[in-house]
Amino acid sequence: MFWIFKKKKNNVSQAAIASDFDDPNKAELEIKQVGPYEIVAPIGSGGMGTVYKALDRVKDQTVAIKVLDPRFDEDPKRRKQDFLGREVQIAASLNHPNIVKMDKNIYETIDRLGRTRRCIVMEYIDGYNLKKHITDRDLSIRQMIDICIKLCHGLDYLHQHGIVHRDVKPANFLFSKDGKQVKIVDFGLSKNNAAWLGWLAKEAGGTRLYMSPEQILKKSLDQRSDIFSFGITMYELFSGKHPCEGNDPKIITRQLIDPNYKFVPPSVHNPQIPPALDRIILKSLRRKIEHRYQSMTELLLDLTRETESRI
Repeated sequence: MFWIFKKKKNNVSQAAIASDFDDPNKAELEIKQVGPYEIVAPIGSGGMGTVYKALDRVKDQTVAIKVLDPRFDEDPKRRKQDFLGREVQIAASLNHPNIVKMDKNIYETIDRLGRTRRCIVMEYIDGYNLKKHITDRDLSIRQMIDICIKLCHGLDYLHQHGIVHRDVKPANFLFSKDGKQVKIVDFGLSKNNAAWLGWLAKEAGGTRLYMSPEQILKKSLDQRSDIFSFGITMYELFSGKHPCEGNDPKIITRQLIDPNYKFVPPSVHNPQIPPALDRIILKSLRRKIEHRYQSMTELLLDLTRETESRI
C-alpha cells in the first residue's frame, strides 16, 4: 500500500480504501506525528498495519503514512522478514506513472502506548480502488480495456525490473479522484529476484482468492503468477463475477487449482464482452504456466490489438 507527496491547498476529501483495508472509521488514531507530518485521520487498516492521511502544514503537502503493526517488530521471525524494509527497497527504486511513489526512508515515531513504531511515507491518492468499478458496473468495454492496458504497463515495468508483485488484486489498484490516473500499490509481499533470498520465492503471501495455482501450492513464482492473478482481476472487472463459484474461500481455492474445474467465458456473465477478449482473459487463467501468457508484454499486445479493433 503506497502513496507520496501531493500538494493540496484545500481540504482533501476522504481517500478510498486501498488493498485489504477494513472500515477506516474503525482504525484507532494510535500516533499523532511522524517527522514533519501531522496525522489527520486513518485511511484504513489491514493485516500489516494502518495507513493514515497526514499533512505537512509548513510545505502544504498531503501524504499517506503506513505504520507497521507492532507485531512485525516484536516477533523476531516476522522482524527478520522485514516487510516494511522490503516495501521501501522495492518501491522507492521504481519510477513509473502507474506505480505509486514513496519516500526512500523508514521513519520512527512513538505511539500512544509509548512503543517505537516504524513508518513509511507514500503518495496520497485521493480517490478509490478498482473494486468500485467492479461493483458499480459503470464503465464501457473500451474504458475497461484502457484501464487494463495502463495496469499492464505498470506490471510489465515491475517484471522488467525483476519484481513479482505477488498480491495482484482489484484493491491494490488505486484511482485518482477524477479517475484519470491509476496506480499499482502494496509491495510489502513483492519478490525482487535480485535482492531476496531463495526461501522468499516459495513464501505464499498474497490474497487467496486471487492467487495463482503455483502460489497456492507454495511453488516457486515468477511473473506468470502475477499474470494469473491479473486474469482473475480482469475477469471480475469485465464480468462483475469471480471466475470461481461459491462464497467459501476454501472451495474457491480448490477450484483455482483443480484442472477439472472449467472457467466459463466471462461473456456468459456479460454478453457485451467480445470473443477476442474472452480468449485473452481465459489465456491469462490457464493453470499450466507454460500455456499462460509468458509475459505482460504479450498480454499487453493482445489487449492493444483488441482496442484498435474497436476503434
